[in-house]
Amino acid sequence: MGISIRYLPSHATAQEAVNDSFLKIFEQLPRQLAGLHSFKSWMRALVVRTAIDYFRKERKNFVVTGLDAHHESYATPDDAVDSQSVEEILRLLDKLPPVWKVIFNLYEVEGYSHEEIGKMLGISTSSSRVYLAKSKACLRKMITIQNGSH
Repeated sequence: MGISIRYLPSHATAQEAVNDSFLKIFEQLPRQLAGLHSFKSWMRALVVRTAIDYFRKERKNFVVTGLDAHHESYATPDDAVDSQSVEEILRLLDKLPPVWKVIFNLYEVEGYSHEEIGKMLGISTSSSRVYLAKSKACLRKMITIQNGSH
């Protein structure tokens, strides 16, 4: 569920993706068992792909917010990011537009390349790079604001 919720905007949709993932796991496991090196890695990749499938289906419902209009440079000291807890950063990630959040997770957390992300989401490689840069800039700004208010 933790993987799905990182990619999908609602708990209900994430739960549907988890349910579908388990159906796929049980369906594909007999065929995969012989060549499977790591069950955990295979299962994780399957859950990520299923969540991305749901994300693509729901993408038409997402509205790109005014955050796209921000082209300012959000310079933040590196130690400001280091001082944030994982929970705080995840909470801030939830405030990003859905596409930015998904690309951030795929690139920074899952380790996919921009080419792979582009293929998964049906966008260009350069769009993936731009969305990642915007998500990082926006996160820096939110961290700066959060640190300034404490």
